[in-house]
Amino acid sequence: MKPGPELDGWLPKSRSLKKYVPTRVRYDLMLPDDEAGGRDRPFRVPGEATRVKAALEALRERLSGEGYTVNGDERTWRLYVVELLPPTRPDPKVRPKGYLYVGQTSICVKERAQQHEEGPKYRWTGKPKYSKPCHRRFKALRMDLLPAEYAGPLYSRESALCAESELRLHFEHLDYAVIGGQERYTQMKGT
Repeated sequence: MKPGPELDGWLPKSRSLKKYVPTRVRYDLMLPDDEAGGRDRPFRVPGEATRVKAALEALRERLSGEGYTVNGDERTWRLYVVELLPPTRPDPKVRPKGYLYVGQTSICVKERAQQHEEGPKYRWTGKPKYSKPCHRRFKALRMDLLPAEYAGPLYSRESALCAESELRLHFEHLDYAVIGGQERYTQMKGT
């Protein structure tokens, strides 16, 4: 019997396989059986391996963005705002409302802010990951400045990067001087 809905229906009825708990499979999201990469025509040519990897990554990103758990990855991302001290030599021509750092994280927001605040003194388990400008000028975590439309969880890293850049543009529009949110900034600014 071929893998598919028919087999999935048979598994729970099988006495020898009752101990296995089948997972609900989304066959509607899979490639058709006869299409390249489908069950009957798997990719075999080395050149197709890169296409497969890219297609799987795109599918994984799309499903994560829709809120599905993919391959057991249950991470969610959140945006945060850190208020910064003014630079030591501010530009007299530019008078912003304030200085901010925007970021996104898949860990607890308070812990991420603590990493920026403590910088190299934080108890890192691996390579330190903090923004040096944010560390040098850190004033306070300001989640009260975060607009409501950016407060919810994001389900993929790509959507978090895009939202982070949108948040930077939002604050720049309100006349804040903003650092952070660089990854998709030029793409967002052009639209």
